[in-house]
Amino acid sequence: MTTLSLRQSVQHHIAMADDRLLKMIKALVESYQETGEGREISEEHKKILDQRLADHKANPTTGREWSEVMSELHAKYGV
Repeated sequence: MTTLSLRQSVQHHIAMADDRLLKMIKALVESYQETGEGREISEEHKKILDQRLADHKANPTTGREWSEVMSELHAKYGV
């Protein structure tokens, strides 16, 4: 998919979006702008991610389903 077709698709979805989706898109855009494209994460964050990955590899069945996580976020934040 080209950049132009992606833009058109996103614009179409935004035009048709309800309040919930618009809030999620806004949060995503703001998060992206804060971190900036191509910026590296800190060494501290890399260590945290490495530890989480190691924990997952050691205990792969202890995670949660995405639908469960999303339900919790919807209940907590209303988005």
